[in-house]
Amino acid sequence: MEKAVFLVLLFLVNACAKPPMLSTAKDPADAFRECHQFTEDKSYLKANECLELLKSRYPGTPEAIRAELEMADNDFRQNDYLVAVEAYKNFARLHPGYPEIDYVYYRTGQAYLKESPSAIDRDQQYLDDAIHYFSLALNQPESLYRGVAREKWNEARRRLAARSFYIGRFYSRSGEYLSAIPRFEEVITKYPELGFDEPALYAMGRAYLELGEREKAGEVARLFAEHFPESRYRKKLVRSLD
Repeated sequence: MEKAVFLVLLFLVNACAKPPMLSTAKDPADAFRECHQFTEDKSYLKANECLELLKSRYPGTPEAIRAELEMADNDFRQNDYLVAVEAYKNFARLHPGYPEIDYVYYRTGQAYLKESPSAIDRDQQYLDDAIHYFSLALNQPESLYRGVAREKWNEARRRLAARSFYIGRFYSRSGEYLSAIPRFEEVITKYPELGFDEPALYAMGRAYLELGEREKAGEVARLFAEHFPESRYRKKLVRSLD
């Protein structure tokens, strides 16, 4: 009797057990569909385990290449942005002629941007990398990602402009005008048309005035007159010069 019960339980366990990954896959396409279903179900760890198995079983196939990219995407979806960055960069290195290489560049930039804190007083070491990869995406002819890549490229540049302006203001408030001026110049020359031109010009002009450099402050006022004649910042600076 006990043996019969054991055999029934064993049968039930075996009946409920799922077959090993890719055990029923007939070809690479079939295998990719099975792995991709894990991604669709948001089971990203299982998806990457399955995709890794696909790569070893069907090396060099288009599906194995797609598996590499999907694994990087799944790292991104799990917020493992620096892991995703390395996976995307490795993919681009191995497959520079991939038809959707613009997507790979865009996602690399996006991962770097996501890893960068939004607070401007925090370390922004990855923003230059983000800008670089968004630029690569923008340079791809007829890319479907040009619009979003340009938007994120400007977002990364705007964050750097805000940080430089923040540091310049900090130096100015501390009376360190010689250190402040290069920061304001950086905002104007490297990150124009991002909303910081006028306040940065004004702050630079004020810093020159505080240093007694009225001639250089006047040059800043002339730049204002040329590029932003109606600016309230220009009027404030001109009043300071009178």
